[in-house]
Amino acid sequence: MKKILGSILFLILLAAGWYIHEGGLKNPLNSGQSADKDTVAVNGAVNGVDTGNNSSADVKTPAPSNPDGFVPYKDALKSILSNGVVRVSVENPSRPFYSEDNGKPQGFNVDFANLLFAQKEFTSGDHSTVTVDTRHGVDTYPAVPDQLTKTDKQGNAVVDVAMDGLTFPDNTPSGVVYSIPYVEDFGYSLIVAKGSPVRSAADLAGKTVGVLQGDPDVKAFVQKAFPNSKIVELSDASIEGQRSWMSHFLDEHQVDAIVYDYPFGVSEIKGTDLTFAVTKLDGSNLAYKIGVRKEDSALLIYLNSAIAKVKQSTAYLDLLRKYFISDQVLTTAATGGEKTYVVRSGDTLNAIAASQLGSGARFVDVQKRNNLPNPNLILIGQHLIIPVR
Repeated sequence: MKKILGSILFLILLAAGWYIHEGGLKNPLNSGQSADKDTVAVNGAVNGVDTGNNSSADVKTPAPSNPDGFVPYKDALKSILSNGVVRVSVENPSRPFYSEDNGKPQGFNVDFANLLFAQKEFTSGDHSTVTVDTRHGVDTYPAVPDQLTKTDKQGNAVVDVAMDGLTFPDNTPSGVVYSIPYVEDFGYSLIVAKGSPVRSAADLAGKTVGVLQGDPDVKAFVQKAFPNSKIVELSDASIEGQRSWMSHFLDEHQVDAIVYDYPFGVSEIKGTDLTFAVTKLDGSNLAYKIGVRKEDSALLIYLNSAIAKVKQSTAYLDLLRKYFISDQVLTTAATGGEKTYVVRSGDTLNAIAASQLGSGARFVDVQKRNNLPNPNLILIGQHLIIPVR
């Protein structure tokens, strides 16, 4: 009898050990249960990510784990198609591309990703819909694509794609490549305080120009475009508890103007007394792309195909107009020889230029005259000034 009881006890202990090993006693915060997801911070490294640094000071609040039933695969495309979930690396906040309102994701990237992963490339597998999981947030811009290089303790990737208005070249960071642009035709803008004498790029000679600290691309652009200007790198850290760094430096006259990405500038200056003196400086062209791991070549092909289709849709144009039209743009009234044109349904800037100036190629002249940041950003009923023919 003792031998039988001993055998039974041994089997019970063996079963209990197996249960614990298989995760039966997980921490509720890491279990992925929906009741707990909203209570976990998203501005940190994913739980279990190998950061390559053993210092506990570098470990941030873990992001929520994968959804229940999620099966990891080395191949990101297979993971998306099989699980019906795409895990997106984002910077939070990075308005207007991404932010959260009471835990609810919002912004251009959220809406665009929902359109993108609703395409047949991603819905023809095991799932008719793909859930866009943006809970993998980080605090800095370079960390967004860097998450693609991280793995959990089992060696599985923690995200599938990276989105945040990324302009990095391929293999930055090492092993990460980028899609065709999902947002393009914008450029660097010239932001000034209301009433500033700086009204155009020509007014910058001898002036002090601010650029974002840690953005070598914009600094290189300003150095080349405005060699006679003094360049000052500015921190975008909160000042006195308020994220108003542009207003601070301009209102305190520490700089005469700031050169900054137009798409991000829309949200940065909203609600301030700042304006876009120029929405797109000559010679600047920004193309924002989606990052993937180099080995995920099939996913890159699918992404490029789906991006191209979405960009041809009216829904895409609606998104551009929703997030990137600002009412803080300097314009001037028509002068002698100029006329006004009212935008009608179906109009494009190219078509307007062709009918009013005799050549569609002159859409650039119409765009500059009206201080438009992007040729797609025109609205029905909008009054455009047509330059002299």
